[in-house]
Amino acid sequence: MQDTNSIYGLLKESAEKYAGKTAVLYDTFAGSYEKLFRDVTNKAIHLQHFEGKRVALYGPSSYRWIVNLFGIILAGKDVVLVDSFLPHKERESLLEKVGVDYILSSTNQYILADSHAIMIPGAEKDDVEGEYNPQTPEGNVLVFTATDKESDKAVVLTTQNLMYTVNAMNHHCYCSEHDRVLAQTMLFHIFGLVYSLLWPLANGACVCVGRGLRHIDAETYYYKTTILPGTPSMIEYLKRIKAFNPELRTIVIGGAPSSYKLFENLKDRNYNVYTIYGMAECSGGIAVNREMDGSYELYDDEAVQLGADGEILVGGHCVMKEYDKDEQTTKEVLKDGMFHTGDYGRMNCHGRLVITKRNPGVLQLPTGEKICRRVINEEITAIHGVAESYLTMDGDKLTIVIVPIDKEMTADRMKKKIDKYNEKKGYRWEIQKVIVLKQNLPKLENGQVDGEAIQEMLETGQY
Repeated sequence: MQDTNSIYGLLKESAEKYAGKTAVLYDTFAGSYEKLFRDVTNKAIHLQHFEGKRVALYGPSSYRWIVNLFGIILAGKDVVLVDSFLPHKERESLLEKVGVDYILSSTNQYILADSHAIMIPGAEKDDVEGEYNPQTPEGNVLVFTATDKESDKAVVLTTQNLMYTVNAMNHHCYCSEHDRVLAQTMLFHIFGLVYSLLWPLANGACVCVGRGLRHIDAETYYYKTTILPGTPSMIEYLKRIKAFNPELRTIVIGGAPSSYKLFENLKDRNYNVYTIYGMAECSGGIAVNREMDGSYELYDDEAVQLGADGEILVGGHCVMKEYDKDEQTTKEVLKDGMFHTGDYGRMNCHGRLVITKRNPGVLQLPTGEKICRRVINEEITAIHGVAESYLTMDGDKLTIVIVPIDKEMTADRMKKKIDKYNEKKGYRWEIQKVIVLKQNLPKLENGQVDGEAIQEMLETGQY
């Protein structure tokens, strides 16, 4: 398919070119490209009967979820992608922050509901009279990420942003109508949305939607997957349980940095392995690596620059429209058309990007979740009995290092406090390890916590 910059163009061209070929496979249900286009445009026509401009979408990945996603966009409304596993209060807080007019959720059978999740009378049956107007301006996509100042920051992306990344990926990694791409990563995350859904659909591939956690061990064999996008933790798990099926040939790792050991192991098995460097603010795509030295080939050589201090700056069509309802923070990170990533790097002799330091204010979990370190440190320090705290990773475990006010407090007593904290936050950010120090946290000359000293302390076990 030729490069396209709209969701309507992607779906229409695919419906014409691939027609009866399966676009989305979910267990035994198969939806063709022709059916997908028809269902999406019908959903858009229905949604255009309602005046509100912003719709929250949450529920497990499925054909209906995908139809609703595209239907909202083609109706000219913004879609807010929300994790359906969030605790109720956390989800309510996010929706209040971005301000939604409607909700489409699996809980309500994807019947349009108001902002309080109360179903709208008469909305249970799609009104599809008339024809869809392809000149309708497409809505934006809002995804949540973490910055060095805030957790769950809403990023506003245009469909042109997203399709730019899809088109760029096509110039680096081969995907065709003969491929079966497993969509096991969460589609509300930028990595899952782009590489497990949009990219395969742009190439006539079959998107095989994961059937849930209880089937995770068998999905690759069940669907005869040929391309497997996944986060580092997911790919590591599937490797460990020997879940790579005979038909699998390409593995795309993203959402978080992949370890060299994992990359090397997969390459040694003769898979085509790609690791993605990207973030929500850049539509999930800045560069891709397929070399053993870990260097990245830029999606667009002219879009990336290095600041005087080595900070990676990104411009061009992949850069977000804005942070939702936050003009000040948007201005702080978008300067002269360049997005300041907070990551640092250099260019090697082959013109490839080498990342030397990740944004220290954002903790990236191997699951693809991103956490604002400052926010969590402040929340933990606010717990009764805590003097200081520092969030970090110890191996693959999210770890909190705590200095208690009472130096006699045991790790067991402190862990009970953290367990209560975990219950409120939900599964995403579960702190799995608690370390209690008798001494104060190591500090730099400027008074900030010395993260490198803490990491060294954890690696040596001297605490």
